[in-house]
Amino acid sequence: MLDRGPFMLRATGPPGALGCGLALLFLGLFLLTPVAVFLIKGIGWMLIVIGILLSALALWGWLRRRRL
Repeated sequence: MLDRGPFMLRATGPPGALGCGLALLFLGLFLLTPVAVFLIKGIGWMLIVIGILLSALALWGWLRRRRL
């Protein structure tokens, strides 16, 4: 007899497409809230600052190597 472990999965739940569709629906609703807009803007500004810092460090390292 085949041991299937402690959990038995049966096809009694909703199909995967329905679950994925509902997840996308709720994600879309969350992204329309003011909290999500604040988080997205915060992440955007953080990425801009990190990009400026990395560009400055790369330029500094490139100029330093050229002088040696």
